[in-house]
Amino acid sequence: MVHEHHHESIEQELECVSQVPIFQRLSADQLTSVAQVTRPVIAKKGGTVFSTGEVSQTLYIVNVGQVRLYHLGEDGREQVLRVLNPGDFIGEIALFTDEIHSSYAEATKDSELCTISRASLTALIKQMPPLSMALLGALADRLKTAERQATLLAIPDALPRLAGYLQEISGHQSGVIDLPMSKQDLAAYLGMTPESLSRKLRQLVKDGVIETIGRRQVKVINTDQLAEVAPE
Repeated sequence: MVHEHHHESIEQELECVSQVPIFQRLSADQLTSVAQVTRPVIAKKGGTVFSTGEVSQTLYIVNVGQVRLYHLGEDGREQVLRVLNPGDFIGEIALFTDEIHSSYAEATKDSELCTISRASLTALIKQMPPLSMALLGALADRLKTAERQATLLAIPDALPRLAGYLQEISGHQSGVIDLPMSKQDLAAYLGMTPESLSRKLRQLVKDGVIETIGRRQVKVINTDQLAEVAPE
């Protein structure tokens, strides 16, 4: 459940919109115009931001915390689509059509979001042409990410699926990488069980390909070996 949070200053809204890539090329005055039509909302950990079947007419931006998007399969299993961290947004499709949400959005920790209605965002785009190009660029990036996920999910074996994902987020480089989501959500993103993910990570550690550091970091040690395991 999300709750609107009212206050007099637009400082929080400015902080929120200024960290979103699509707004970063705007002038200070333009950013203020965006902030003035932004409404902050609070989502507690485990709270639903929106549910499947609801009409989407709002752009949601994560300011603090984390939100995950997921589908529920016919068997009740979750398929994580994306995890939104501060600066990430969802709902831009609402600009173009009365989209019905086909996924759930849930806060994975206490979160602060800011929202912009379709009417306000449409008005902003008319005033600021660079914003429309930035939105198109963001949509193109989103499409590429969805295609990459679909490609990974088409791989029948879990180990190359995981290796391909680690290759992608590490930029094919060795070194420490931060996992952008919990291991439970990563397992659902990659279409495997948490137990299977743990086994495959241990296998890569045992083979000297990676090291795991705490709960949310992985160190890629051998990029050549990782490339051998990953799909072509």
